[in-house]
Amino acid sequence: MNEAQLKAAITSPLPFFGATRQGDVLARYVPYGPVFRWSWNQMIPMPVQGSDLVWLLHAADEEGHSISETEKAPPAKGKPAKP
Repeated sequence: MNEAQLKAAITSPLPFFGATRQGDVLARYVPYGPVFRWSWNQMIPMPVQGSDLVWLLHAADEEGHSISETEKAPPAKGKPAKP
């Protein structure tokens, strides 16, 4: 999916599956359902939807990073999490 198709799919109520240039994988599984993002072997619903999500993707593209790069990575197994 190119950028225009992905933005149209996000604002449309139809199911889709696609990836951004930054590597974010987005999907909607049911009509009128939320958009999910792939992160750490699971699909997580996006905190924003529709045109707000399109704006978030556009801002991340301008800044040159993925929308998932703002998250903290889960702690490695066997190591305690730092406070």
